Amino acid sequence: MTSGAGISAAAVVLERARGFRREADLAEAHLLSEVLAWAELHVTEDPSDAAVWDDSPVHLGGEGCPWVREFTVTEIAAALGLSPAAGRRLVAEVLELAFRLPRLWEQVQSGRLQAWKARRVAARTQGLTVEAAGFVDRQVADCGRGLGPTRLDRLVEDAIGRYMPAEAERQAATAEDRRFLAIHHDQPSFSGTARIEGEIGIADAMDIDAALSHIAEQLKDAGSDLSLDERRALAAGELARRQFVLDFDHDPAIPDQTTVTSVSEREQANSPRSTAPPRRQVVLYAHLSADAVNAMTTTDPAGAPDPNAVVRLEGYGGQLITLDTLRDWLTIDGDTRVTIRPVLDLNARLVSAGRFASDLQREQIHLRDRTCAAPYCERPARRLDADHIEAWDDDGPPGQTGAQTNSDNLGSLCRHHHRAKTLTGWTYTQLLPGVFSWRSPTGLRFLTWQGQTIDLNH
Repeated sequence: MTSGAGISAAAVVLERARGFRREADLAEAHLLSEVLAWAELHVTEDPSDAAVWDDSPVHLGGEGCPWVREFTVTEIAAALGLSPAAGRRLVAEVLELAFRLPRLWEQVQSGRLQAWKARRVAARTQGLTVEAAGFVDRQVADCGRGLGPTRLDRLVEDAIGRYMPAEAERQAATAEDRRFLAIHHDQPSFSGTARIEGEIGIADAMDIDAALSHIAEQLKDAGSDLSLDERRALAAGELARRQFVLDFDHDPAIPDQTTVTSVSEREQANSPRSTAPPRRQVVLYAHLSADAVNAMTTTDPAGAPDPNAVVRLEGYGGQLITLDTLRDWLTIDGDTRVTIRPVLDLNARLVSAGRFASDLQREQIHLRDRTCAAPYCERPARRLDADHIEAWDDDGPPGQTGAQTNSDNLGSLCRHHHRAKTLTGWTYTQLLPGVFSWRSPTGLRFLTWQGQTIDLNH
C-alpha cells in the first residue's frame, strides 16, 4: 500500500509535469504567432509583379491565404531547425489557421486548444473552398480538445458534401478504386528488411495468400526451421523470382489470334518468343572498408570480416545494414553484377578545365558531402548540383590563364538551395573538405557537414 507521503510526492510530480505541458503549449502558440508575423512581413500582394526568378512567390495554405516569397520560408525553416519541406508545411498551416480557420486560431492563442491539434485540422482543410473551411472551423471550434482523427475526417467529408458537390461526386466515382501496392525498398532496416503495404482486390489477395502459404510449406518440407511468418516473408521473394515469365497476350479461349500475311511474319510468329520483362537494374552504393571488400568473396573463415560489420547505403537515407546482409543481397541469384570502384581521396584537390565539374570531381564531392550542404537539408548528394561556392569567373583568379573548376570550391546543393544561394542573401564557405559555414540573409549562422547541422546562434 502506498503511503500518504508517497501519494503526495507523486501528486507533486504530476502537477509539475502538467505545468511544464501548459508552458510548452503556450510557447508553441507563441511560436505560431511569430511564424505568422514573419510570413506577413514577406507577403507579395500581386504575384504578377514579383520578380519570379529572383524570389518567386508561393501560395501556401488554401484559397484566400496570401502569397509569400519563397526563400523567406527557407530562412525561417532553418531558424527553427526544420527542412525546407517541413518549413513550408508549418507556414502553410499557420496561414490556413490565421486566414481561414479564425476560431481555431483564436483558441490556440488563448491557450484553449493545443497548437498541434489545430495544425492537424489545418493540414486537412487546405484543399477546401472558403465556405467549406469555414464550416469545419465552426464545427471544430466547439469540440477541438476532444477531436480525434476519425471525427476530423468525417467533418471534412461533410464539408465537401455540403459546399463542394462536384468534388464529392468525383471522390465517390473513384472511391471504389483504392488499390495500390507500395514496397519501401528505399528505407531498408538495419537487418536488410523492407516494409510492404497496399490495398488490392479480394480475389488477388486470396490468390497471393494461398501462393505464399504454399511456398512457405515447401520451404518447411525442404528443412527450414523458421517460423511461419518468416517463411511467408521469404516466400514473397521466391514468388517474384519464379514468375518472371508471364504471358498476358494469349487467351486460350480464342483458338487463333494470329493473322500471318507474309513469310517473314509467319517465321516471326512461329519462332520462340520470350515475354520475360527485363530485370530491374538496381544501382546500390555501399560504403565499406577495403578489407571488407577484399573479404567479401573469401572462403577462409579465419580471414572473413565480422559479419556484423556496418555498411552504409548511399542514396537510401544513409541507412545501415550488416556486411552479412550485403553478402546475401549480392548472392541471391546469378544475375547480380558487382562493380568495385577504386577509393577516392575525399580531401584531394581535383582540378578540371572549364566551368563544369568533371565526372571524377562529381563523384568525389558526392561521396564527401553525402547530402545537400545546406542547413537541415538531407537530399542525397548524388542527385544534386555541383555548385561553385565562390561564383564562377570566366577569366579565372588573378595570375591564372583561363578559369578552372577546383573541387575545394564545389559544394553539393539541391536546386532549391542552389537558387537561394545564387539569387538571395544566402552565402557559404568551405572550412574543410565537406565542412561548410553558412550565413542567412538576416545573419543567422550554421555549420554543416554530411547531413548534420549545428546552429551557431545560441
